[in-house]
Amino acid sequence: MGLSVSDVVMMAISFLLVAVLGPIAIGEVYGANVTGWNAAVKTIFQVLLPIIWIVGVAVAYIPRKSKGG
Repeated sequence: MGLSVSDVVMMAISFLLVAVLGPIAIGEVYGANVTGWNAAVKTIFQVLLPIIWIVGVAVAYIPRKSKGG
């Protein structure tokens, strides 16, 4: 079964929100006072967390094969 128009519109809106809110969120993480944090914790919050977030958004929109068809 194909995608409906509402699916395409919802994907477009969600990716627009990710494109707008993503840099704001990453800027807030970088701008936080992290002077007392361990280097590994800084790495998780500044590098791995945005990457995991982007992968999660991409996986949410990968079409899945239905078992019946």
